[in-house]
Amino acid sequence: MAEFDNVSIKISGAGTLSHQPFPYPDIWGPLDKVFKAFGLDRCMWGTDWTRAVELLDYEQGVEAFRVTDQLSDTERATLMGGSLTKIYKMVA
Repeated sequence: MAEFDNVSIKISGAGTLSHQPFPYPDIWGPLDKVFKAFGLDRCMWGTDWTRAVELLDYEQGVEAFRVTDQLSDTERATLMGGSLTKIYKMVA
């Protein structure tokens, strides 16, 4: 699906896939594959909070992406709102 420019992907519930405790350092290898396939400009972050509540709290879902050194500030801004604004043609 990544080959089609009009397809974007929501990155949610990543912490639920981790085999390690917060801040879930093992999620970045698999996520990097998605980021490379789609490009960050077509990836939108989400918590998947309602389904993930049994495994992590909301703060952990957000902070894992905020505190990681796996994303630059620009990449983080794109993933956590910039791409969504562009994809849905929203005014920031």
